[in-house]
Amino acid sequence: MKYQIHKKFLVPDSFEKIKDLIMNKDFPWRRRDHMAHVGDKDGMYFTYCFYNTMNSKSEFYEPYIIPILKKLQATAPIQIRSNMFISAMFKTSNWHRDYDFKCKTAILYLNDCDGGTELKINNKIIFIKADPNKMLVFDTSVLHRALTSKKEPIRYVINFNYFISHKK
Repeated sequence: MKYQIHKKFLVPDSFEKIKDLIMNKDFPWRRRDHMAHVGDKDGMYFTYCFYNTMNSKSEFYEPYIIPILKKLQATAPIQIRSNMFISAMFKTSNWHRDYDFKCKTAILYLNDCDGGTELKINNKIIFIKADPNKMLVFDTSVLHRALTSKKEPIRYVINFNYFISHKK
């Protein structure tokens, strides 16, 4: 599996709760300049970390994120963060992989916009449009980049990096 798209990933009530949390004007965002761990600057964007370095980093992790990880059938999270891309400050990230080891990446799109994610698979570029409650899941080995919206002022996502069990 290189990638999968799941429309209406969460039940409407759960989706609205997490969307309202993250898109609230008082949500505690942090500024960043790099999409991945290394490389050139991508442009300024904002992030909020729910989980990293084997620890919860947020009071919102258990009630909001764990149910999503269960639905993804994740066995161990690596990093989970929300990203806010302000179109006037960020256009596109550099091509990157979130990690250099075998795991999964998933992106939950929170708002409707003409931005999205580009995947580079076998030298072909596949564009995945940001639609609310759409979950894009792909192998972390896939090169990808974020594209902001040309029409909407802000694009919101939650980015999940995690391991899955390969037991059958």
